[in-house]
Amino acid sequence: MCRRILMLVALIWLPFLMLPAFAAFGDTSYPHIAFHVLAIPMLVGAVVLTRRLLVETDGTARRWMLRALLLFVPLAVIGHVAELATAIARFAQDGFVNRNTADVWEAGPHFHAANITIPSMMLAMVTVLALAVTTAVQRRSRRESSTPVGTRL
Repeated sequence: MCRRILMLVALIWLPFLMLPAFAAFGDTSYPHIAFHVLAIPMLVGAVVLTRRLLVETDGTARRWMLRALLLFVPLAVIGHVAELATAIARFAQDGFVNRNTADVWEAGPHFHAANITIPSMMLAMVTVLALAVTTAVQRRSRRESSTPVGTRL
């Protein structure tokens, strides 16, 4: 289970860690669209893995964290899909020319999909780290409690 928890951490954190690489190309349509195209499958994989881990988990704390992830990660997927749709629509409006995407933010007060994506991603990232730490601590305490008394250093 520990390896799958680490895989879950990677699937949730990789979209965030990829962001600087895509931002290095500038705030234009191509990298923006590519970022969402890569992030969505990773997060869908995280949802599937979270569901599988929830079925197998016996600890109450881990169960609650996995349930929280089953709320946050699908919201992040929805946000990324909405942002991808917005980026593609903007790309089409620009005549499929790679232009600056920051103009979308300057259009005035309106709902933007990032209002869902960013908070849900941040909550998922913090929750999965708490899950990894909890799993490691519980695993270590089980290992220490199962060691015979005379063999500890």
